Amino acid sequence: MPGMTAQEPDNNLETGPGTPAGDTQSSSPVEGVSPGGSRRKRVLTALLIYITAIFIVGIFAFFQGRRTNVLQNQEELIQALDEQYQLGITDLEAGRFAVARQRFEAVIQFDPEYPGAEDALVEALIHLDVPTLTPTPRATATPDPSPPDQLFADAKTAISAGDWDTVINKLLSLRGKDPEYEQIKVDGYLYIALRNRGMDLISQGQMEEGLYNLSLAEQFGPLDRDALFRRTLAQQYLLANSFIGLNWGRAAELFAGLCEQGATSDACPKFADAAWKYGDQLWNAGDPCGADAQYGASLDAYIYPELEPTADKAAEVCETATAPPPQPTATPTPTETPTPDGGGGNGDGGGDGEG
Repeated sequence: MPGMTAQEPDNNLETGPGTPAGDTQSSSPVEGVSPGGSRRKRVLTALLIYITAIFIVGIFAFFQGRRTNVLQNQEELIQALDEQYQLGITDLEAGRFAVARQRFEAVIQFDPEYPGAEDALVEALIHLDVPTLTPTPRATATPDPSPPDQLFADAKTAISAGDWDTVINKLLSLRGKDPEYEQIKVDGYLYIALRNRGMDLISQGQMEEGLYNLSLAEQFGPLDRDALFRRTLAQQYLLANSFIGLNWGRAAELFAGLCEQGATSDACPKFADAAWKYGDQLWNAGDPCGADAQYGASLDAYIYPELEPTADKAAEVCETATAPPPQPTATPTPTETPTPDGGGGNGDGGGDGEG
């Protein structure tokens, strides 16, 4: 309409009811938080979850791979130990005792409980005449209330008398009261007593106890040649004794050397018994000569009068079996004897007459 101004826009239509006119600021869905800040928070949360997931997966993969490597290494170690053990057995059977010893010691170093390795090592050491060392706990002494000076004097008196048990008990009691008292002399006396007691026990046939005492003595000083030799015999005795009833031939073989050396008072009877039992096995297997050899060795080592008839029978059968077959007697062929009227003779005679 003329004279009227153009109608201005109605801001109420855009701001909505209840919004003051001229207020153009938009309201946020969450009071006090802008849409941009909420979006950044969601991104950071997702990123944190992602990193955490990667970390967990990485840790799991690490331990899984480590476990796989451990299992693989264990399998390789077991395979290597098996190979070394079998090679050691081959060396042992071929007489390469030094190499066999190294293999068995390596196996035991990684697996002390490996089946058969310790026995095989003992056998190799026996052939090499090298003693084995078995860790053993220290002995405990009977408490003695005497003062250190008296204990030391009693130990010296017992050494002179060869009473090794008293020496050991007195000195261990002394060591418990005053570890620094005459330390060098006490160690030397303990060595002497333990060494001699071990030797005595072995000579009496108490092998395990003797080896135990020699092992204790070795903690105070190296064993001398006689002690090492006696310990080797004890180890061989125990090894030979382990074959009794299981392998009479092997038992007889090992006890034969012990009997020759007079290792113990029962070495020869044990050899005689093992040899006789091995002879019985050979007899039953149809080898009378082998049985005869074992029976003879048995009776040479120990006299069994009641078994002599059996040995005589085996010797007789062996002699019969090995005797050469009888040679056939040649029948002489008759030679032709000329007769007085033979034709050859007449011709000669006629010729002479005519001449």
